[in-house]
Amino acid sequence: AAMPRTIFSAFIVAALLVASVEPFAAPSAAGEIMAAHPQPDSAVVKPGLSVKYYIERFNHIDEVINAATWMKPVRGEPLPMLNYNVGAGPVLTNKNDDLVGAFIQGYIKIDKPGTYLFSVQHNDGVRVWVGNEMIYDAPFVAPDTWSPNLEVVASEAGWYPLRMIYYEKKSTATLELYWQAPGAASFEFVPAAAFGHIPGEDDKTS
Repeated sequence: AAMPRTIFSAFIVAALLVASVEPFAAPSAAGEIMAAHPQPDSAVVKPGLSVKYYIERFNHIDEVINAATWMKPVRGEPLPMLNYNVGAGPVLTNKNDDLVGAFIQGYIKIDKPGTYLFSVQHNDGVRVWVGNEMIYDAPFVAPDTWSPNLEVVASEAGWYPLRMIYYEKKSTATLELYWQAPGAASFEFVPAAAFGHIPGEDDKTS
């Protein structure tokens, strides 16, 4: 028998709602990422990721990039890891709750070669590079949003450059980075031990 129209419609709506909150969608096409050459000296690599803030109202990632050409940044405390889902609280390690742009830079350590999946949850916009390859670009204002699964191939173990440009306009702030390593059964936060930065290195970039 045919499904009653009202039940069928409710089923479709429920299915769409489930799909909209599913955090890890189908993988994107794999792309090879390149390790840092030469590898940074372990003696100078410090934990976490460096961050510089620009306090302004942004509606697009390109506006953050433009602000960095004329605005003096506010250096923040390094980000131990990317697990920020702070609601209406301070954005990352900045004291402001709103109107914050951030340049985030450092390295991510990959212990074994292979295919990795990354996924980002963000609010508002973010642009992500790993190994000098842009793997994700979501430049507009948005509520909490999951990226697709971002499939990359690491050809060797070591430190890989990591860079993000992020902003939060108003209300709530989220910036989370997950990965699924080769052979792993599920996603997890990229752990703090996988992040590093060289103090002052980001002075060479916007």
